[in-house]
Amino acid sequence: DSARSGPPDPRESLRAASDPVPDPHSASDPASAPEPAPAPGESPAPARRRPPTPGEPPRTAAALTPWQAPAGLSALIAERSAAALALPDPEPLPVTLAPAGDETAGQAGGPTRRRLLTAGAAGAVLLAGGSTATWFALRGRNEGAGSSAGSGEPATYRIGLHADLGGPGRATGLAHQRGAQLAVADHNSRTDKAFRLALRTEDDTGDPAAALRVAGRLAADPSVVAVLGPTGQLLREDLVQRYGAARLATVVVAAGSSTVESGTGLHLCVTRPLDRTLPTGLISYLTRTRPATRILLVEDAADPGLAGEVGSSFREAALTGVTLLEHPLARGDAGFGAVARKAVTGKADAVVLGSGDASRAARLATALADEGFTGTRAAVGPALGPAFLDGAGEAAEGWVFAEAYADPAALPAAEAFTAAHRKRFGAPPATWAAEAYDAVGLIARAAGTTSASGEVRSGIGGRLVRTEHRGIARTLAFDASTRQVRYENGIFLYRIEQGRPRFLGPYGDL
Repeated sequence: DSARSGPPDPRESLRAASDPVPDPHSASDPASAPEPAPAPGESPAPARRRPPTPGEPPRTAAALTPWQAPAGLSALIAERSAAALALPDPEPLPVTLAPAGDETAGQAGGPTRRRLLTAGAAGAVLLAGGSTATWFALRGRNEGAGSSAGSGEPATYRIGLHADLGGPGRATGLAHQRGAQLAVADHNSRTDKAFRLALRTEDDTGDPAAALRVAGRLAADPSVVAVLGPTGQLLREDLVQRYGAARLATVVVAAGSSTVESGTGLHLCVTRPLDRTLPTGLISYLTRTRPATRILLVEDAADPGLAGEVGSSFREAALTGVTLLEHPLARGDAGFGAVARKAVTGKADAVVLGSGDASRAARLATALADEGFTGTRAAVGPALGPAFLDGAGEAAEGWVFAEAYADPAALPAAEAFTAAHRKRFGAPPATWAAEAYDAVGLIARAAGTTSASGEVRSGIGGRLVRTEHRGIARTLAFDASTRQVRYENGIFLYRIEQGRPRFLGPYGDL
């Protein structure tokens, strides 16, 4: 818990309004936008298939006529099937760091064991009495997932990035994009990869109507096997339903709240604990790290949702040996002084604010400092932001916040990622970049366990929550019954020191 010199501000990205943002696809058909040029020394990505336009049935290999089958097909299948089916299913490949490159490019290589295994599965169908049409159907399903069938190269699975790159959430969207670009490039740099990854980016500019259109375009692209995002603070049910109807896995990294009923989205995977679970970190801090015996709970009427969640968490914890005081923070500007006086007269040794409003948190911090309160002051998630740091000034010093993101610059496991990010983008990773990197790794691991069946796109959704992925920010694991991420190692604590948040670590390690 010693001070670390010159740490990056995890919220610094919220102020980075001058960073350049790549232009979103401007064509009416986003899939017609050109792929990024490959990095020097890398092979170009396979040509993208045009997604069907609205009302147009998707092209399938089943439409091919029998005389299009390759000559000598039966002999070729018979020759390869025995050896291919004898191969064990390879373990998913870990995503490792390598020099940054074009996220859509990869090293060309010969046929992989995964490709041979798929060919062997098709051969087994034929040998068991299947038809040539069945062989084409299997082949077509793989191609629909971006496969480069017949090219002698690994299949390419495209991940759609649904981000706000031109609206109020631009900083978070850009962090997602950069983290995903590094993850894709690192995966593709492996010489033993079973498949390649590519990234298709769509910008919704933070507009709800545009977000639905983005979801429609990504869902209509058969080469997209999973979506990273949306990147907004609120996860909306209509977007989840749009992707779910297309059986397209949606991996959400940054959303702190959701209108989706828990556990109902079979293709939805949220990799962070939501804001309502963050009080767990504060409860641990005030009972184990810096024990408090008299805690003043302040529920902000201006943010009743999060205030109620924080209040319920502390009341239901039934902390032994702790007296829980309560004083509501009324709407408007008149209630801050009364709360601060209650903290002093009530002899509280800790104040916990239930609010996600950074400006109001700053007002409370100032009022507490004016009253001379020196005990622990704590809050969760959204209350930590530029408006808090700027508005509270010196009064922010010592405040503790529970967050769902890590500071990669403070994690030994993220050292190579941080260096690669600096090298490629000229800046340290912003908030959510490391988590986006890990989300791509989770998708790749899930894809590695479904690609042999040919049903990559529809299979990833079910595999994600049954997959455990050791990322650089945290280990991603899920509860099988609720399909929710395990938060034990996903809630992190920060303390304001010298005007900026200093990463303390996972709450369970303190």
